[in-house]
Amino acid sequence: MNKNAASQGSITIFSAVVLSGLLLFSAVLIDYARMAVLHKVTEDAARSGVRSTLSAYDERLYERYGLFGRGGTDSNEIFEQTVKANLGQGARHQDTFKLVQAELESAHADNAEVLGKHEVFARQVLEEMKYKAPIDFTLELASKFAPLSGAMKEATVTVNMLEELRKLYDKREEKLTAALQLQRQAAETVGGIAGLIPTKALELATGTQHAARLAGDYAQYANWVMTDQRLAEQGKKAKYSDEIEEYEQKARGWMDEMSRELSAAKKQHDKLQLDAVKSIEAAKQLNAEMQRIKQEAANATSNSGYDRVTGKNIAGDEANSIVAAPQNDIQEIRKLADELILPDSWFTDYSREIADQASVFASLQMEAGGFIANLTAGLAAPTIANEQIKEGAVNLRIAYEQYEGAYVRQGSSLDAREQKLTDKELKKERQAQEAKAGELWSQARRLLHGMTSVPQTEEHLQVIQDIEKRYKNNLLFNQEAAEAVAEGLSFAEDAHEEAEEATSAMSGLFGGIADMLEQTRDSVYLSEYAMSHYAAFAPQNLRALLTSGNTNELAHSIAFSNQEAEYVIYGFHSPTANLAAAYGELIGVRMAVRTMEGLSACRAAAHPLLILSCSVVYGLEKTMEDMAAFTERGAAPLSKYINADVTYTDYLRLFMLVHGDAKRSSTLARMIAVIEHNGGVTLSKVPSALTGEVQASAKLWFLPGVMDIIQHFGSLQGKVVGGRYETTQTIGWSY
Repeated sequence: MNKNAASQGSITIFSAVVLSGLLLFSAVLIDYARMAVLHKVTEDAARSGVRSTLSAYDERLYERYGLFGRGGTDSNEIFEQTVKANLGQGARHQDTFKLVQAELESAHADNAEVLGKHEVFARQVLEEMKYKAPIDFTLELASKFAPLSGAMKEATVTVNMLEELRKLYDKREEKLTAALQLQRQAAETVGGIAGLIPTKALELATGTQHAARLAGDYAQYANWVMTDQRLAEQGKKAKYSDEIEEYEQKARGWMDEMSRELSAAKKQHDKLQLDAVKSIEAAKQLNAEMQRIKQEAANATSNSGYDRVTGKNIAGDEANSIVAAPQNDIQEIRKLADELILPDSWFTDYSREIADQASVFASLQMEAGGFIANLTAGLAAPTIANEQIKEGAVNLRIAYEQYEGAYVRQGSSLDAREQKLTDKELKKERQAQEAKAGELWSQARRLLHGMTSVPQTEEHLQVIQDIEKRYKNNLLFNQEAAEAVAEGLSFAEDAHEEAEEATSAMSGLFGGIADMLEQTRDSVYLSEYAMSHYAAFAPQNLRALLTSGNTNELAHSIAFSNQEAEYVIYGFHSPTANLAAAYGELIGVRMAVRTMEGLSACRAAAHPLLILSCSVVYGLEKTMEDMAAFTERGAAPLSKYINADVTYTDYLRLFMLVHGDAKRSSTLARMIAVIEHNGGVTLSKVPSALTGEVQASAKLWFLPGVMDIIQHFGSLQGKVVGGRYETTQTIGWSY
């Protein structure tokens, strides 16, 4: 072999080795590129499959409630068909060349989220309402109520203050009346003494034994004793033994009786006087409590819902400006509360009067004791010249007449005190107003009780039972405990209680409006969603019940399908309880607004308690007129100070704001329960998000063994199995 041939052979071998390495490297790169393509194709197929699967949504849910949930064809069927089409496995792709011919190994879709989950349901509701709720609520409702915020704040503070003062005032007057009655009872304890003195001319002439007769007969008694003593000294028989013994028996009997009467009278007098002092102290404490309440009203907090609404720039409120602000009138009424509060000196003077009564009684007791002592001494040592007994009888009578004149007879100091305690004209006017208010509140209560007394059909009961079952199941699904809701409803017992509750509830209502204006988004959106997608009861169905008490029309209209919104707000599992709750709250709001108007209208009554009772009567009268307007046209004027009507459904919006956010999980569960009942679906089984998993493979073209080795170094996302490369892609998607 020559040298040149050997050199050429070496080059050939070297070239073959180098080219083999290059071919091997190129083959690996080609298959690696094909794997990347397979990954991309599989991922795109999974994504398309999930999106195509979600495109099959439940049309009924969307059209009626604006909710997206999977419906129609089976998810796996749609997903698999879409994936196959994207991987090019249809008949029309058989004769085409592809760098990567992917083969589907498996494909399936799994539920990731369901509509029955509260966070999922709420998110879709918020998406549905985010462009609608702020405009609707702000322009239609907030702009109507906002101008009243200042007047309603003043009315709430004033009514609550006057109601608390009224209760304390009546209790204070009861204590003072009790003290006066105890004084009169104490004065009656000396009645048994009068006949033993006596104090009347007729009693002087009778044969009844008394102090005046004993004093008048004492000189004769002393003469008898002295005569018999002289006869005894002369050794003669006593002449007046019987008369002396009779007088002494009468005298000792009288002293025993007087001592018993005095002792009993003192015991009772002291106890009754002590009880009277306690009653006055209790009245004084109540008076101090009244002073505290008045002071708190003067320092009312300024961060209430009313203040948060006042001054807000709300689109549309120019058209609803207040005609004549009554705040100044209401503030002036609040100042009149001073008339109800007594100065401390008043109680000091009264306590002094009770002490004076005790002092006058002590004088009577002292004179009676002095007369008994003088008579006892006179019996022990009789003497005709003993004038102390006569003087003692006269002083005893004078002492009693002083007590009787001051505390027993007509025109006594107790009568004068009673005149100070009792303003009969005021009491008469208050009683008349209270009677009228009671009659009006009875009408309102009859309306509310009439709603709850409608006979329930089996169909209505079955529907509400199905709703309750779905509600509890949804709470359980969301791992929330079902809250105990009392099925019974309670309404205020009297008009004053309703007025106080109504004005207090308005604070929460304006707080809800303030939250909305300060961008508390979720509660507003939920409120608007409920009123947009759930049926509310038509007030016109109450017309017959309000006018004549006839429940026939109401009985035909209380189907659950007519009161879905009320159920969402209140959550009573009763065919009528939610209606009664809604209209009870409506009456409360109307009464609060109308009572505010009444404060200004009744200012001429002058006395704060008369103004209060007059305002309550005014509020009830106008509230019943408003209820009549609701039953006629579904709306009523907001206030005589605002030229705007507010519908029943507008009020439901507000009630949803007040009640819905505090127990949000329960509210969402009720909303879901209604949807499930109406649609015959279970939202906890309706997917709103899916995950799709696709497993695909492709044949390796070159060196499977090399690729298998590379796989062990963790450089591949899939795996090599029998000359094929397999990859799995998972994609999640939601509405």
